[in-house]
Amino acid sequence: MNLEGKITPEQAKRIAEHQRNVERSSRRKQISDVNKRFRRTGKNNRGHVRRKDWTDEAYRPEDEHDFDPLERVMPRDEQDRRRMVEEAAFQTPARDDATDETAATPLGRQGLVISAAGLSAQVEMDGEQVDCTVRGLMTELDTGFLNPVAVGDRVLVAEDGSGGWVVETVLPRTTLLSRPDPILAPRQLVIAANVDQLLIVSSWREPDIWLELIDRYLIAAERNGILPVICINKVDLIDDESEYHAALQPYVDLGCHILRTSAVTGVGVDELREGLEGSSTVVVGLSGTGKSSLLSAVQPDLQLRTSEISDFSGQGRHTTTRAQLLKLDGGGYVADTPGIREFGMAGLTLGELPAYFPEIDAVAAACRFSNCMHVTEPGCAVDAAAEEGLIPESRLHSYRLIWDELPV
Repeated sequence: MNLEGKITPEQAKRIAEHQRNVERSSRRKQISDVNKRFRRTGKNNRGHVRRKDWTDEAYRPEDEHDFDPLERVMPRDEQDRRRMVEEAAFQTPARDDATDETAATPLGRQGLVISAAGLSAQVEMDGEQVDCTVRGLMTELDTGFLNPVAVGDRVLVAEDGSGGWVVETVLPRTTLLSRPDPILAPRQLVIAANVDQLLIVSSWREPDIWLELIDRYLIAAERNGILPVICINKVDLIDDESEYHAALQPYVDLGCHILRTSAVTGVGVDELREGLEGSSTVVVGLSGTGKSSLLSAVQPDLQLRTSEISDFSGQGRHTTTRAQLLKLDGGGYVADTPGIREFGMAGLTLGELPAYFPEIDAVAAACRFSNCMHVTEPGCAVDAAAEEGLIPESRLHSYRLIWDELPV
């Protein structure tokens, strides 16, 4: 109304429009359905929030009443794509039924990544391996990792219109093993996805067993919900059994599953084959420890490359240049990965570290200071326990090396 108390033409128009809307029963029902909002009027109580007829919402055109003002604004095609990805993820079958992993979805066909490097990947669909490119939108910013696709990933693949295939998206992962990139740390590289077991291969000699690396892999397995298995290879080179048992006793005390193997003599190969069947396993360890040789002993037709130890460095040469997922005759998959010489602990904090060393955590409460980190502090109960032989020297050494590299 204006200052003279008269209704303006614009106000009359809005009132007439409102009256027409109210008279339509279907219109009233739609308004009622859209505006079923609840608010708490007390603890465990809910009350209906009534729409105010004098707000602009009452005069919206009919086709705008389904609009949710809190919904994130994005292109419609991207919105539809994400909905289809979510639907496809819920349709993803269990890992142990690998034959059904190529089911079609609205966005494409499901497949299993058996090899990946950069923006290219090999995907298995219906028993056939196809070369794919990775959609350029799947960048580090989008995925959080330097490599958007890794072996073991379940992906949606579609034809690109020119006879080729493109990886549209990666379906949600059940487990993930990753490590910081040695050059671009702390950014991470995915080693393998959707694996059940982590086979930690370390040779007894040539190259010598590296207990600290085993400790790092055990932490990674526990943090990611993957079952660790320690495999000591080249046991034919053991000269002193007491030395071997002393080195592995800390892991026996922790309840770790330990295998003794030799790809040369065949010791432990049958047990290893049995442990791999029916599971998805990623094999990790230093170059030259015999990972590929062991897998070839388990299943000779895998045809993996092997090489001798370098006379110059005493360490292994890289023969596996990229991770590859191999299907086992007895069921299951195994991911053979390139050997590495370091494995960083991305995302681990100083406060979390003691929990991954139970023998240290068990005596930490007796330290003089409640925030003792068991490195250089006076009155450290961990130091005292180590001097008495209650904590293995190798485990305390690993703890302190990892502690030194973690951010404060």
